[in-house]
This record gives sequence, C-alpha cells and structure tokens, in this order.
Amino acid sequence: MAPTGKGRATYHHGDLAAALVQATLEIVDEVGVRGFSVAEAARRTRVSPAAPYRHFADRDALLAAAALEISRRLRALYEEAVPDVESPQERLAMVAGSFVRAAARYRGGLDILFAPGLRAAHPEVRESGREFVDMLLPSAFAVLPPGQGAATAVALLDALHALARGYVAQLLDGKFGDPAEVVEEIAARASQAARTLVAGYRIPDGPAAGDAVIC
Repeated sequence: MAPTGKGRATYHHGDLAAALVQATLEIVDEVGVRGFSVAEAARRTRVSPAAPYRHFADRDALLAAAALEISRRLRALYEEAVPDVESPQERLAMVAGSFVRAAARYRGGLDILFAPGLRAAHPEVRESGREFVDMLLPSAFAVLPPGQGAATAVALLDALHALARGYVAQLLDGKFGDPAEVVEEIAARASQAARTLVAGYRIPDGPAAGDAVIC
C-alpha cells in the first residue's frame, strides 16, 4: 500500500482489505467511530462504493477487522516492551504504559477496539481481548497471595485496564499537553501508578504467611 496524499492510499495485488482497514483507522482518528462510513473508506482507497462489500459484509464487519488490527498492534507494543522483564509485577505495570503509547500512536483505534456492541456482535474481537488477558494471567497469579483464585487475578487485570484507560482518556483530551510530545512522560506516569496498584495485590514481603508480627 502506498500513500497518495493526506489520508489516501492505493492498494495493489489484492490488498484491498488491508487498505480498507488502514483507511478505517485514519477516518476514525479524524471523526470518531460514529462518523465512520464505508463509503468514505472506499473513496480514500479509490475504489467503487460497492467494492468494500466484496471483503466485508457490512460497516461493523469492517470496524471489527480494524479492531483486530489494533489489538494486534497493541499486543506487539507490549511484547516489544517486556522481552527482558522477568518480574511479574513489572510486566503488569508495563500494560498501562503500552496502552498510553498505543493511544498516542493510533488514537481512534482504541475507540474501535472498545466500541459498544462491536465485541458482542463479533466474537473474534472478544477473543482477541481474551488472548491478551490469557497472556497476562500468569503474571497476575504470580503477584497474588497463595489461595487467590482466577476471579482475583481477573479483577487485578480489570483494575489495570481501567487505570490505563483513564490515562489514555486524559492524554487524548489534551489534559497533559500535546500527546505526541508528552507520550513517554505519561506512559511512565501510568506505569508508576500501575506499580502502586499491583503492590496492593502482591504477596506481602517480610514474615511468611501465618507468622505472627509483634508490634
């Protein structure tokens, strides 16, 4: 796919589906999920209004494909950040920083990923989120006290997700300044806040569980 001007791309060798997904991400960046239309995606890829429907059944199917692409990119950002990180606490903390970086880089892509109704109508989008959770669960279990079950591990991951999305919302609203200029600073802040959150769930340091502590 080659750029042909602002917001435009051509496709070649049967890559129309990929070009349409990229156009979708660009459009949502500019006008949000509600403002997205298949007709505009077709215009930007310089095909007929009917051409996208050879690859995608409807508007939501194209949005779902874009959500899967963002999910893949988000996972790649996270995996780039943690290959040398052995601490499960730090692996979890880096989730928040990865979300902030993804938001600054892809902006509206996260809105697609969490668009109301899209996950319910398209199981593949739900599954992509479940795969990310499954990747994080071993780290979540590692920081929990013995005997804590899957519900607590999932609760920890949900809390991390909520924290990260809070930073993302403020970043994209311009609360911290130009997102492109402050992204690394805010990613570091989000990761530090996540470390504090994870610490509240961690196995206590010091005497082993069951030992008396005399004050």
